[in-house]
Amino acid sequence: MQVVENKIKNVFVLFAPGLGGNHLANLISTDSRFQSRTTLDNYKNSNTKYAHHYDIENLNIENKIQDYSGNVLCGHWGEFYWLGKSKDMFPMKQIVIIEVPKNKNTFAYKRFQKYNNLDDYMWQEQRTLYSMEVVEKCFGIKDIWTISSEEVINEVCCIDSLKGMNYDVDEKLCNEMHQIWSTANLNPS
Repeated sequence: MQVVENKIKNVFVLFAPGLGGNHLANLISTDSRFQSRTTLDNYKNSNTKYAHHYDIENLNIENKIQDYSGNVLCGHWGEFYWLGKSKDMFPMKQIVIIEVPKNKNTFAYKRFQKYNNLDDYMWQEQRTLYSMEVVEKCFGIKDIWTISSEEVINEVCCIDSLKGMNYDVDEKLCNEMHQIWSTANLNPS
């Protein structure tokens, strides 16, 4: 995929519930071209497993956007759809899709099912909905990246994948935030 690196984009992370979309958006926002979504202290001082440290939660943008460039926002497929014409206010939209788990024997699948509890048919339907082809067809946006949920929900931070998407993330900060997040979320209890 051809990406114009020097232009300030607006990144929208689309994800099914339970796949770490807020956390991934926080990691991407460590790239200095974007408005920061959180701090390491937010991660350290959080009493929850969630990475919902940003003022704008899951594309609830009404009266909260100050600048329509350099944002990293996240939400579910429907929430992006429901933005309707509001999406047009954001120039240079890029989408990062966290793919629904493919393998039922992964922690990502178990976490996905914890939040969704879907039978095989609905699981396959979600896998289709959160695909590059469907997102491009429904929204007309061609600047799309995908990342597997298994890469996000993992003990190792997905820095290599983010760098492969041309994000100049702060590796040290990402590793520290991911350590805290993965410890809270990959615990079997």
